[in-house]
Amino acid sequence: MTTSADSTKPSNSEQSAAKGTWSVYLRPRVAVMILLGFSSGLPLYLVGTGSLMQAWLTESGVSLQNIGLFGLVGLSYGWKFLWSPAIDGIAIPGLSRLMGHRRSWLLLIQIALMISIVALGRFDPATEPVAVAAMAVIVAFLAASQDIAVDAFRIESLDDSELAAGTANYSAAYRVALLLSFTGGVAFVTWCQAGGMTQREAWSAGYALMGALIGVGILGTLLAREDWAQQRVRFEKATAKRFGTAVLEPFREFIRKDLWWVILLFVILFKLGDAFTSELRTAFFLTMGFERAAYASIQWPFAFFSALVGGFAGGFIAYRFGLMRALWIAGISQMLTNLVFIWPALILPEITAEIGVANDAGVKQLTFGALQNGGDLAFWATTSMAGTIALEQFATGLGGVIFIAYLSHLCGNRAYTATQYALLSSFAAQARVSLAAPSGFVAAELGWVTYYIIGTVLALPGLGLLWWLWRREPKPEQKFNPAA
Repeated sequence: MTTSADSTKPSNSEQSAAKGTWSVYLRPRVAVMILLGFSSGLPLYLVGTGSLMQAWLTESGVSLQNIGLFGLVGLSYGWKFLWSPAIDGIAIPGLSRLMGHRRSWLLLIQIALMISIVALGRFDPATEPVAVAAMAVIVAFLAASQDIAVDAFRIESLDDSELAAGTANYSAAYRVALLLSFTGGVAFVTWCQAGGMTQREAWSAGYALMGALIGVGILGTLLAREDWAQQRVRFEKATAKRFGTAVLEPFREFIRKDLWWVILLFVILFKLGDAFTSELRTAFFLTMGFERAAYASIQWPFAFFSALVGGFAGGFIAYRFGLMRALWIAGISQMLTNLVFIWPALILPEITAEIGVANDAGVKQLTFGALQNGGDLAFWATTSMAGTIALEQFATGLGGVIFIAYLSHLCGNRAYTATQYALLSSFAAQARVSLAAPSGFVAAELGWVTYYIIGTVLALPGLGLLWWLWRREPKPEQKFNPAA
């Protein structure tokens, strides 16, 4: 007779299955996604939202209005589907035959991206804003192009049983790169200035270091494997036929969906409020009084780990409650966290005036010394910043996973999964990109409190469209299993 203890002991087959589940992450073609994910995540904060560039522009004396306008350099992320057919359908003579189609594109893009990031840091935003903006546009274009190639390679190179593990490796490395590009970049610039470099020299060195780190992605491209023999047949087809399969059919299939235009509008508007307020997060805390190094050092663990926890929570919620209910939770969470920023907006100016240390320009800042010796006021300053970022990033991680699951759910036809996802993710990025320009003007003219109230209101259209789709959703709802 089997005892209760024996009945709970894992069998040999169960132990083997568990071992196999974890070992998939270490398979060479799955593990290489760590290197490619790092390379994909690194450029975003060099030119994008909440970015190293935002700290660079703020320190260089660029106006809040112009900092907002700089957000337009990310337009490439929102329109990458326009040139994705070229990356998808044009083989690079000689190199594609040697390395494979995706790897050849990746290698050329990554080399150009490395050079462009280094070149970006050679200009001064205070005296050469047009040159900085032009180079940032080039970096963003190349970064978006890298994403196209990496996404395609990930989908094509991994088996269905490996796709979840490969995506997990990619996403984890992507988030590490975001952390390193901002917090690591700020720490390196601060260290360079402490060593005697001027502000301009330090920022140039910081961007040179970030450019060199693209070498991690180049290493991943060289270590990856791809079979040109299996791809060659595809490029023997007529150009018109390749174009129709890659571009026209995904659109035709999508518009056959019920309420397709409502779905598309929802994809664009769901993260509208969150996109509006995330544009100026770094500038907000720097203008509220935090010194650059203090802000970067304190915020990173709260931002990083809260986003990770939020992502896991999003996967659980989508599985437990279904996608439509999960979208409600995500949308409301993103909306309410905008209001949390009103807390530091109200208290930080007075705290900075009370305990801040004047810099060389006579402007008081919350430095490490000010926070160490500031007593209760320093505690509340740190708590308001760290707590606000933790809540916002938790909601961002939560909403990001749930929204990605929803976009994946929409790409039901596996023949067009990669193309349709690229199209939908591009449309989803439109809110973030289009709201970058006016966000700085709104904050400068109306103040930070009104700015965050407006961001909260902007979340309502997406929730309204969600209600419309919710009413048309078949009941009972099928749950999304993130482990599937």
